[in-house]
Amino acid sequence: MTRIEEEKVEHLLGILAIVSILIAWVAGSNLSQKDVLPYFKKAWPQAGRFEQPGNGIYTVYADKTSQNIIGYATIGEANGYGGPMKVVVATDLTGNIAGLAIVEQKETPSFLDRVSDSDFIKSFVGKDYRDSFQLDKDVDGISGATYTSRGIAEAALRGSRRIAELQLKLPLPNQPPAKIQFGFPEITLVGLYLVGFVGHRQRFRFKKQVRWVSMLAGLIILGFIYTRPLTISDINKLLLGFWPQWQTNLYWYLLIGGILFVFTADNKNPYCEWFCPFGAAQECMGALGGAKPRLSGRYKRTLTWLQRGLAWLAVLLAVLLRNPGLTSYEIFGTLFDLKGTTLQFALLGIILITSLFIRRPWCSYLCPLRPVTDLYRTFRNWIEELWLTIRKKQSVS
Repeated sequence: MTRIEEEKVEHLLGILAIVSILIAWVAGSNLSQKDVLPYFKKAWPQAGRFEQPGNGIYTVYADKTSQNIIGYATIGEANGYGGPMKVVVATDLTGNIAGLAIVEQKETPSFLDRVSDSDFIKSFVGKDYRDSFQLDKDVDGISGATYTSRGIAEAALRGSRRIAELQLKLPLPNQPPAKIQFGFPEITLVGLYLVGFVGHRQRFRFKKQVRWVSMLAGLIILGFIYTRPLTISDINKLLLGFWPQWQTNLYWYLLIGGILFVFTADNKNPYCEWFCPFGAAQECMGALGGAKPRLSGRYKRTLTWLQRGLAWLAVLLAVLLRNPGLTSYEIFGTLFDLKGTTLQFALLGIILITSLFIRRPWCSYLCPLRPVTDLYRTFRNWIEELWLTIRKKQSVS
């Protein structure tokens, strides 16, 4: 098969992959709603029964037969790390929270596990609807799951105030506008983009040295300190339209928006080769062992298609099940947070050891992000060629 024929096959498979993902997206959006009543009972186990009068707020009775009302319950909604989150919020007759239960979430399993293994949900019991529910002020946040815990807190706030306003007819406190969070992670990210812009210039003499500085900054700051690498979950959130509130998630918009902008304008990947934390970790190991691209063409091609197949499946299932983080199989958190399953630690060990001899084995043969960027580059180049062809015909005519 010639190179031109291979490119045609790749283009066809790329189109089929996109079409299948679009079909999965439509199918996932039409999945039936789950029964929420069991989650109301989970939020308030002592309640006898729940009755909905039709306004989305359930009346909570003491037992199955009496008319003794002990409180109200509704569903509060907010955005977590992975997307929309629904939480049952139950309050007593004074507006104090009696219980919470997560109905629907799109979180990465490891993030949700950190919340589930803590007393975070229980800490809301007794909170007043007038509280601000701010992390580390009214409630203690969960380290390593900040966005998940913030989403639960926001859903609890909205649910309790909805009951207070619509059912209990209580006055609500003034809600201050969301503050724009622009801190050291965001500053670092902008700085890394600027370093990459300078380093990518053809006549720049110190490209190798600057690239190493950029990679080490990404490894230390975005990896070990903040654990904020780009993952397939971020791509899935973009595709599903689960875009978080920009004021409190500016880092996500800078990361995704910056990559798309540079890729579109300059056809260069500003992330993977310049400041990906896990890529930098592999290159550090490779510098110690003298790693080189050692696989032959046949094995390399097989692993490349395996990598593409895994990435396609991860995106397909994520959009079908409407859960961006459910199919994430990266082991970044295992390295940077030292948390994970036995299998994840074993895979991490294999990757790091292999990195001593083979350059970036995870990036080259397993990472789901590379097939996504390759597909984006393929269609970008195809559109550019088509545009140039049209412009050329117009100039001739």
